[in-house]
Amino acid sequence: MINRLAKGLEAVTVKLWLLFLLLSQSIYAIMQNYSIPRTSREAGGLLIFDMNPLGYTYEYAHKFLTQLSEEGYTLYLHVQLPLDILFPILNCLTGLSTFILLIRLYNKVKNTSALPIYSSLSKAVLALPIAAMLFDYLENIMIFTMLAYKAAVPISLVFVASTFTIIKSISTVVFYIVVIAILLVNGVAWIRSRSKKEQIDGEFRD
Repeated sequence: MINRLAKGLEAVTVKLWLLFLLLSQSIYAIMQNYSIPRTSREAGGLLIFDMNPLGYTYEYAHKFLTQLSEEGYTLYLHVQLPLDILFPILNCLTGLSTFILLIRLYNKVKNTSALPIYSSLSKAVLALPIAAMLFDYLENIMIFTMLAYKAAVPISLVFVASTFTIIKSISTVVFYIVVIAILLVNGVAWIRSRSKKEQIDGEFRD
């Protein structure tokens, strides 16, 4: 599966990356500025489940579901969750495209044509945004179920939902740490290549 995905991603362009980025961040902006704060206000200021990257306890979930107003339930079910159906896949595609373009840039800076996206390390990195997407969807299913139970939510359901939230968060954070690391490596490689070129040009002038 990862091999087929890597092969398909070889055709990624900057324009396609920008499209994924624009769509994903537009949805994220709507959630951050509208659905999330409004839902939180309807729960007495408590953060919605999606915004607790380290998970949540049964006590927190029960308190949130108890304090959430009927309007809050409507917002969560019919605005926030539908938006969060579109966001994970678009965010995943943005992440995958970002990784491929950064690897391509690194190869250009290093003056090589090899695109090492079939290496074990590359496959592991490509799996991270996919894992984040899958666990985001699983988290959404659990949240939908918890909202259906309301204050009568079972402890086991909260535990599973919280676990999915934590795994999604870890996958996302690790992926972006790798992206930042590749950016830094690209920067160092570019500086070195420029220095080497200037040194060679200086020798020719001498």
